[in-house]
Amino acid sequence: MNLVSLKPHLVNGGQVERCGDVFRLSIPPSTSAAYTDAQLDDYEHALPRRFSNTPPQRLRLRARFSHPSGALKGTAGFGFWNHPFTREGGVLEPPRNAWFFYSSPESDLRIVRGAPGHGFKAAALHTPLPSTDRRVKGLITLGNLALKLPGISALAMAAARTIVRAREAVLALDMTQWHHYALDWLPDVVIFKVDGEEVLRAPSPRGALGFVAWVDNYRAVAAHSGEYRFAYVEVPEPQWMELVLEE
Repeated sequence: MNLVSLKPHLVNGGQVERCGDVFRLSIPPSTSAAYTDAQLDDYEHALPRRFSNTPPQRLRLRARFSHPSGALKGTAGFGFWNHPFTREGGVLEPPRNAWFFYSSPESDLRIVRGAPGHGFKAAALHTPLPSTDRRVKGLITLGNLALKLPGISALAMAAARTIVRAREAVLALDMTQWHHYALDWLPDVVIFKVDGEEVLRAPSPRGALGFVAWVDNYRAVAAHSGEYRFAYVEVPEPQWMELVLEE
């Protein structure tokens, strides 16, 4: 990972501090009325977003969090994605990612059948269809309508799951302790390891992606029932993630 290309993206009191090799991304106590974020990334946020990372990519880092799974509020993580949503949850393009992703119990992201809708996971997601495909454009339009018309949200979610390919592995570990995370994003496969042990192997997302590491107070619901909501959660006390990135 090229540390020179990384820059902070801060919202409503989020902070990124560096002490030696350790980056600390922290957010203050926050209400559910507004978004709060502390983020490191390597892309510009103005639309259209352009990303520079393509396979093969090798990510190696150590990380720990201020709170254990379930107590940490919002979402947090690190890896690669295409930032496909607006802050309000509108879909800009089909999501693609390969990352270690955490969401607190206020979220219910049922992307993979049989997998829990929150928690700490290794996850990869892609669509085999290009974003210019008419079916994909129709799905995006339907998904955005679903935000305002709950009656068609179940249809939108069902259609999305016929196109999106997702794999997840739940990580049962103490997030407050240092662990070593490895991600090898290759042309055909992405391999995730924690403390040297492989935890997930999944089809590789296609196209360029951006690196991101973040802590925020986001919540998201994409349930099998068709419920589809994006909002924020209350963070009652400061929380943070510390990273040591290896080049």
